[in-house]
Amino acid sequence: MAPHVNLWIVARGINIGLHTRMYFADEAPANAADPVLQSIEWEVRRQTLIAPRQARDDKVIYPFDIHLQGVAETVFFDL
Repeated sequence: MAPHVNLWIVARGINIGLHTRMYFADEAPANAADPVLQSIEWEVRRQTLIAPRQARDDKVIYPFDIHLQGVAETVFFDL
């Protein structure tokens, strides 16, 4: 599996916890071979799980926005 972070989102108004993952953009070869990421049929949907590598104040960061609905909705997994 490619390096990733498992996330579980819970909030008032969400009846069940939402499971997703964050992958790292600078791990492209590993991402291309990751069975979970590749199980997502549409490439555009896979991109909702990949955090871009950025630099801020001489530090590396990986911003990752989670969208609960809409055209940029993050992929959630039914576990």
